[in-house]
This record gives sequence, C-alpha cells and structure tokens, in this order.
Amino acid sequence: MKNILIFPFLSISTGHHHVADALQAELDSQGFASEKMDIFSHTYRRLEKLTSEAYLKWIQHFPKTYSGIYRLLACGQYQIDKRYTMYEWLFTQQMRHILNEKQPDFAFCTHALPSYLLNRLKPEYPDMTVVNVYTDFFVNQLWGRENIDYHFAPSIDIKMQLMSEGIDQKNIFMTGIPVHRMFERGSDDTCQHHPPYTIIITGGSMGVGGILKWVQDLSPGGNILYKILCGRNEKLYSYVKSLRHPLIEAIPYLHSKAEMNRLYEQASGIMTKPGGVTISECLQKRLPVFIYHALPGQEEMNVNLLKKRKLVTDMRNWDMQQAEERIEAFFQSNEQVKEYVKHVNEYLGEISDRKIEDVLKRLIRNKKHSLT
Repeated sequence: MKNILIFPFLSISTGHHHVADALQAELDSQGFASEKMDIFSHTYRRLEKLTSEAYLKWIQHFPKTYSGIYRLLACGQYQIDKRYTMYEWLFTQQMRHILNEKQPDFAFCTHALPSYLLNRLKPEYPDMTVVNVYTDFFVNQLWGRENIDYHFAPSIDIKMQLMSEGIDQKNIFMTGIPVHRMFERGSDDTCQHHPPYTIIITGGSMGVGGILKWVQDLSPGGNILYKILCGRNEKLYSYVKSLRHPLIEAIPYLHSKAEMNRLYEQASGIMTKPGGVTISECLQKRLPVFIYHALPGQEEMNVNLLKKRKLVTDMRNWDMQQAEERIEAFFQSNEQVKEYVKHVNEYLGEISDRKIEDVLKRLIRNKKHSLT
C-alpha cells in the first residue's frame, strides 16, 4: 500500500482544492487511499482563516495592487537560485514534520507553495516521488522545478516552457488541468442549440469578482435564460431572487459535482472568470466560454493564453446593451461555432493521449517496481 499525500493550500474552496479532489477521486477509483494536507491550516489554523479572509478582501478591493505585487514576485523568467526565505521560515519545519510522520511515497502538489517547499526538501527524502499538478494555464516562479520528479502540464505551451527551463521531456505528462471524473467529455455538437439559450454566469464558488455588477447590468431580451451560480455569496443570491425575473435564475452553492455536471449539460454557454478548473471543465464539455472579468494574478495570466489559443471569448470591454445580441450571434453563426469547436478539439487532442488515470497507474506501478 502506498502512502499518498496531496498538498493544496489554504482552506478556501479554490481550484487547488478542486484539482486535489479530482486526483483523490481518481486514486480512490484505483483502490489507493490518499490524504489532503493544507500545511497552512495544519500549522497556523487561526492565522490561516484570517489570511484567507484578507486575501479575498485584497483581490476584491485593491486588485491593481495585488496584480502589481503578483507580477513582481511570481512572474518573469524562472531562477533556480531564487529563495523565498519567509515561506521557508514559516513552513519548512512543519513540512519536514509532516513528511517524517506520514512517510509518503507520493506527494502531489496542486499549489506552488508546497511544491517550493518539497523541492527544497526532496534531497532529504530521496525515496519520495514529488509531482507538480498545475491548476492554471500559467506557471509562476514559486513552483519547484529541479527536484520535482514529474509535472502534469495543462497545455503544450507550459510543456515547452518547462522544457526550456531544463525539465526532461519524459518527466512531463500532458494531462491538462485535472477535473473530476464526473465531468465527462461532451460531444462536438454540444453548443449547437436553439433559442432560448441557457447561459450560466459564475464568479467562482466564493462569489468574488465583478459578478454582482455584471448581473445588475443584465437586460434579458427574451432569447437567453441566465442561470446565476451564486456560490456562497448570500448578497448576490438575495439580489437575484429579489429580481423575480423569469429569465434570471439564482442557483445557490452546489455541493454535488453531479448537480454541476447536469447544469453544464443543460447549458449553451457560460460567462465566467478564467479560473483554470472552471475553464477546463467547460473545455471538457465543449461549452463556449465568455470571459466577463478576471481576478488579478493567475486569472490575468490565464486569459492571455486562452485568448491566444482562441479557447474563450473576451467580453470584458463589451457594451452590456449589445452583449446579449453578440452572444446570440455567436450561436447563430455556424462559422463561429465550428471555429470554436476546432480550437477546443485541437486543445483536447494535446491531452487525449495522457489520461490522468493512466498516468497515475503508470507512476504507481513504476514506484512499485523501483521499490522491489
């Protein structure tokens, strides 16, 4: 039996946790037990709650400041000798304690900070296999590189970046961003619907970002039914319910991925922020994506690649009075729909030969053989 740890970061429901859950589900389906470990809440439980709240307020109220600091600290060319001494001081000893107690054979990192720490500690634990599981379409400087055994790449662009930074090609698996097995791949004609079109609007499970303002500006003309995923944003949920509009429906936080999958199946498209997991789920379902807002940091970086690959439509500068007409025009244009499906199929083709379940089987089998 293998000891398997999965390291997201912070306790708030972000893409790091969704990817960790997806990995856990795949491992469980193969009969391997795993444990999620958030080193921050494990070490500083009270401080972690305050930090999570401060982070959410920061990106909401001072996005430009956060974006500037993020670009300064996390962007740019990777430097092997760059150290983050504060993170090391706060978390190294606790991470070492976890490794000594759990003795993991595998450590999967779905966040850059535990990856950085394990990259530093790996020489002390040579029998531990460490895997970076990237949760965005952008890889910042904090992610460990040289002592990481394997990398689950979200796109060919990231694979090429990692190779340029010295990572051996055979240690990179084109898995895409792992999504839960509940979200089965959609067919080529997923987005060929007839009016009224059902459009999901989501701002993430925490309901942060510009979603409230966007909903306030909605002016349904009759051909689109809007389903607003409110997450844990009670203010947003109450506002949408108070509208009592037949074409604007409030959806509370969904605890079941099966419910979310059914919602995807009913939808023609989605308006969302460019979070890595949400985008990956939509690509799997071949659900057209319209970006109305991007949080500072990773989401800003995600937009750049997604637009370059023509996998999303950027509507951040659209006139709201014309937005509905432009969305209708998209679905009514066979040329636009075919072009979208073409680019999505190209992306899915990149990752189709490396299904996450097959990669996990291979890694665990190789580990077993190396131990024997």
